[in-house]
Amino acid sequence: MDCKHASLRPTPEQDASFAAEALFAGELPHAAYHVGCALSSDVTRPEWLELLRRIKQDAGPDPLRIVPLQGRVSFATVAVRAWMLHEEGQAAQAVDLLSQGVHAKRDTDFVRWGLPWLEAQGVAEQAPIEPTLSLLSVTLTRLAPTDPSVPPRVLQVLERLATRHPTHSAVAWLRGTLLHRLGRLDEALGVATEAHATIPNWLTAMLLATIHRARGDVTLALEAYQAALRHDATQNATRLDIADMLREEERFDEALNWYQAALSHDPASTWAQAAMAALQFREHPQRDALERLLSVADTMPGPSRESRLVASSTRELTPWVDYLPQRIDAGIHALRQMSLQPPAASGNTPPKVKLSTQWLEAPSVQLAWELHREWRGFPCVVDVVVQQVQRPDPRQPIEPVEFTLWSYTDTRPSRAVTPPPEEVGTALAELASVPFQREDWWREAARTSRALSAHEPEAIARAMVHPPPPRGSHSTWAWLQRIQLASAFVIATREEAWLDSRRRTLLLALAKGPMDWTVEAALVTLAHVARTTPEARAEVRALFQSLDQHTQDYASYEYALLCAWLQLPELSDVERAGLEERRRHIESQV
Repeated sequence: MDCKHASLRPTPEQDASFAAEALFAGELPHAAYHVGCALSSDVTRPEWLELLRRIKQDAGPDPLRIVPLQGRVSFATVAVRAWMLHEEGQAAQAVDLLSQGVHAKRDTDFVRWGLPWLEAQGVAEQAPIEPTLSLLSVTLTRLAPTDPSVPPRVLQVLERLATRHPTHSAVAWLRGTLLHRLGRLDEALGVATEAHATIPNWLTAMLLATIHRARGDVTLALEAYQAALRHDATQNATRLDIADMLREEERFDEALNWYQAALSHDPASTWAQAAMAALQFREHPQRDALERLLSVADTMPGPSRESRLVASSTRELTPWVDYLPQRIDAGIHALRQMSLQPPAASGNTPPKVKLSTQWLEAPSVQLAWELHREWRGFPCVVDVVVQQVQRPDPRQPIEPVEFTLWSYTDTRPSRAVTPPPEEVGTALAELASVPFQREDWWREAARTSRALSAHEPEAIARAMVHPPPPRGSHSTWAWLQRIQLASAFVIATREEAWLDSRRRTLLLALAKGPMDWTVEAALVTLAHVARTTPEARAEVRALFQSLDQHTQDYASYEYALLCAWLQLPELSDVERAGLEERRRHIESQV
């Protein structure tokens, strides 16, 4: 409903206060709306429930008139109407409406009303079955993780529903799944076997396969999965489940065939792509398979099965040596998320995304957003709001330098250099397209450096913020990172000398410059220079120690700094252990 307080974004306590004021003024629909908003955060608050009862009492013999479903209807109004239906003895209708409200806004506390209502005698049997099952599913998802009493209570309701709806496959599926979850596998098998015999369809066959698999009977599970495919061959989840089961059983060739079948059925299946690449890398550790896995996982927002597969596949590998780690910047997480479902443009004005960050992030994050619009047609413009700027100020070099890639107006970064010649970008794109492995890239970088000998090293550095268009399946942000590292490698391999060399001046300037991904590229490069150039070691170690003093607040380069530092020769056991502990801590937070 339209409300004069909506723009205030009131707290639950304020909503309750507004409800009391509206009740006193006789504005009962307004009061019902605000008490519903308050209760959405906690349906157990006795004073708010009492306020709702008073509102209902003042509404007279037809309380539903103050919570109509016409026009623009708030989730709070829907929930309050469901509560009033329940209070009026219309529990089945209340369950139906509550289920709709809970699905419209899943993060509310109204879900807590559903299970007690359904536990009452005769309610579950009379309520519409689909909304009832939907409400029970949400109840399990929302409440069971923190309340162990919920699953057994839901199971009791399902037992009643199974008697009332003996041929409803979704009842059998949820009942069998919950028994499985509770560890009662023998009972679950009985439910699944009877369900598939009585209601032979894809859902009951998948339930039977799942229970057999949980009991460790792979042969019977495979038979049930095959039955599920015969029921409905369009369900690609069946092929993926078969492949996952066979992979767990270390029947890798068979698993690979099933992942291939799943991918043939749905070429967009990210899990099939990732799992296939992981298996291929396991069997034949080639970098192209690993990079396919990394590319798939790099598009997934937040923790995902694909990212966990990356973690297991790279457990014995060294980041920045054997593979390039994924970006973990908050702004890149947001870009990943929005890339999956970008908002539609309105007319000629692109949608503006307001991104609030606790700390100033690397300017390459905002550059990635810009490049994503340019390269991928992403419709949004980002407006970054920085809550606080770190100290020391990451917008400034840690000491005066001769060359910098970035300048700032307040917290808004700008590229401080012009684009390089086109042939520089083309050559760097060739290098960045090669599957990453540090030694391989270093050799390729030396050849690229010779090919670009007519160009100043600064022209190569300018490509770090003016990258060429992407090649292959790399994400915008991964490609930007690859170009930046490729540029640093090409600069480093131009000369062999260190003291008084141009590569030394430029790489140190990049490493000491404004906090950015380009700093990371320089650090990783300098670590390898120190490994191969003894006269550089003391200076590189001192630089790393100096930069580490800037990581007390947020520093985008901290993880790369630790990984690069660990590559330095002649580390003491104590120093290495401390660096490893910090690196593992950052990895555990991803």
